[in-house]
Amino acid sequence: MGSESSTGNGRAIGQPVEAAKCRVVALDAMGVIYRSADDVTDLLVPYARSLGCRLEEDRILQAYVECSLGEMTSSELWEQLGVAGDDAEYCRGHELNDGVLDSLERLEAAGVTLACLSNDVSEWSLLLRSRFGLDRYIRTWVISGDIRVRKPDPRAYDALARALDVAPRDILFVDDRAKNVQAARAAGLSSILYEPAGPALDVARETGRDVVRGMPALVRLVEAS
Repeated sequence: MGSESSTGNGRAIGQPVEAAKCRVVALDAMGVIYRSADDVTDLLVPYARSLGCRLEEDRILQAYVECSLGEMTSSELWEQLGVAGDDAEYCRGHELNDGVLDSLERLEAAGVTLACLSNDVSEWSLLLRSRFGLDRYIRTWVISGDIRVRKPDPRAYDALARALDVAPRDILFVDDRAKNVQAARAAGLSSILYEPAGPALDVARETGRDVVRGMPALVRLVEAS
């Protein structure tokens, strides 16, 4: 969540994902569960501008990052931006990616333990999971605003493994940002790069990288393991 950019340029991101490690699946939020992959640019900046914020975009981003590290509350963030922002109103701008709820239901039915590791503001994460009923499927949420560290910091992946009470090697981590996938693999997790569904193969190994395209394709990958 935030300022990093997704990659589609075929950079190598480590060793291939091992299907045998798909009984615990941890998902990124922005760009994987939710449609917006860069919620600062897509949602936060336009929302703040609509309320009269005149800060430069990089200053909005800086304030957001601090908030997503638990250094201020969401109310304090709105104060920093100089607007009367409302968490619930802002979060209404988010949408789920196609097929998310059906895919989570299928994974749960297959006996997969589901988790989320996300760079996010704590208050917004709570609102969004409640709004979309995600707690029904995902019972472990590791949010940067709570643990005070953001991906790709190795401590984020350590926190995920501790929260799940499993070895890092037993987690399949899914993220739409290559550097987060690389960091997860360096921390000992199996990991795969997520891209929106498209006309190409659902699951592909291209120039050294593993890619899953769309949530239904992720379900098929896990069910085949």
